[in-house]
Amino acid sequence: MNEVENKKKISIHQSQYLPWSPYFKKIKMSDCFVILDDVQFQKNGVQNRNKIRNKNSEFWLTIPVNQKLNESINVKQICDTRILFKHWKTIEQSYSKTRNWLKYKDQLFDIYSIEYKYLGDLNNDLLTFFVKELKIKTPIIRSSSLKINEKKSELVLKICEELNADIYISGVGSKNYLDETKFADKNIDIHFMQPTSPKYKQLSEPFIANLSVIDFIMNGTEEEIDLYFSDEI
Repeated sequence: MNEVENKKKISIHQSQYLPWSPYFKKIKMSDCFVILDDVQFQKNGVQNRNKIRNKNSEFWLTIPVNQKLNESINVKQICDTRILFKHWKTIEQSYSKTRNWLKYKDQLFDIYSIEYKYLGDLNNDLLTFFVKELKIKTPIIRSSSLKINEKKSELVLKICEELNADIYISGVGSKNYLDETKFADKNIDIHFMQPTSPKYKQLSEPFIANLSVIDFIMNGTEEEIDLYFSDEI
């Protein structure tokens, strides 16, 4: 076991709807993952939408939410629960001929049959499903349970301190706001993870990258999925 393996690795990310594969790769690489569910909802982000594909092209699946400003993700309400059945039918139409459709369809149907009031609850149930099926054992904590009130870099640092992190696994975009000096002062190393999408055979050509992980688990072989998630720091 090398020195890095002896250190506690934490990753943190905002709640997302149908996240892409690198989101779950980061979770797999961590000893603990924190869902930022009590930060402000971002309009036109991926907290309530993501991309899948059909035989023709990629497209967005979007959950409509209320337009109240300054609300956190965990209290953001879904405007029309009928959209969930529409999303289910779109997913069914897009993936019913894939190799793994029969393996996952009933579990997904059960989720999309629930009339969720809050976006965060829908995202959390989908996250739980994907994590289980990807055989990821990383403990997951909601930031709302930690009761930390700082913002941006200070928020991330406080979460890392609270969870006794030695290493913080971060997306490269966080370089714009993380105060690396303060992390160093607390003896917390930052590992900037460059996201890489998996390669696998889709039902139609050409290959389209950077889709929701649902596209990967529906089309990928067990070997491809295991290989993609086997990488460590």
